[in-house]
Amino acid sequence: MRFVMVLFLALSFVSAAFAEEEAPPLWDWGFGLGYIRYADYPSSDEYSQLMLPFPTFQYRGEFLRADDREGGRAYLFKSGNWSLELSGGGRIALDSSKNKAREGMEDLPFVLDGGAQLVYASGRTWEFQLAPYASTAVSGSYIRPNGMLFKAQAIYRWEGETRGPFPAPIIITGTTALEVTAATQEYMRTYFEVDAAHATAGRPSYDAVAGFLNKNLSYYQRFSSGRVSMYVGASISDYTWSANRQSPLHKSDYNVGWGMGFTYQFGESSRPSISPEDTQGVINRYRQHRREQRLIPLE
Repeated sequence: MRFVMVLFLALSFVSAAFAEEEAPPLWDWGFGLGYIRYADYPSSDEYSQLMLPFPTFQYRGEFLRADDREGGRAYLFKSGNWSLELSGGGRIALDSSKNKAREGMEDLPFVLDGGAQLVYASGRTWEFQLAPYASTAVSGSYIRPNGMLFKAQAIYRWEGETRGPFPAPIIITGTTALEVTAATQEYMRTYFEVDAAHATAGRPSYDAVAGFLNKNLSYYQRFSSGRVSMYVGASISDYTWSANRQSPLHKSDYNVGWGMGFTYQFGESSRPSISPEDTQGVINRYRQHRREQRLIPLE
């Protein structure tokens, strides 16, 4: 483990010009193994770990893109540097018996967030996102609305290449993101509410409120050579301005998480991908189709 981390750090400081990488395939598939360490819930002082194998599939099409550079997004509309996209995220469920602060309380559900986000992109380097996400809580016994999550994010990406011990060059991609998040009361209740039935001497009842949740700074880096890719990333979340800082479930002002992994690509399409500049939204294509129909002469 230490050797791999040292290798990542050494490669990250290699002086690299922006790479003239050939267009990747339209789609590819493979296998990966990843490890992550993450806080049990927002502002928790306890952490969980997860290591698991997983299949990989990447697609870089005209309306839908899902890869290890930009994540997953579906374009609804594009105009110049602006776009309206479908995107989302979520949080992993928690067995409350494994967390001291929540012992005796209900388990935390899987939380899925999704919706449209407004994006301004300056080339392939800078990107700014604003998103109101609808949240859904999913447990073994229920699926329920979970309020709204509001995100504003600034992203900086860079790419370069260097030579290593492999025949193919090592393509290096780095992504830094600064994000601020707020949420409705219903969302906050999931993580910070303590009702009277679960109150104890050390955990008094508390009514969660809407407002600011956290600031988050993250960094993600990919090293790719041929069919093999390696990844490392870390994030720090700051809850010092949290609207629910007085909750007995708020145990830490800072959460630090990190992860690493690798993937191997088994197959790919012969057709090249659509470049990010050539993508367009579903609405754009519909309007174009309508214009073309009007230009067809009637006989």
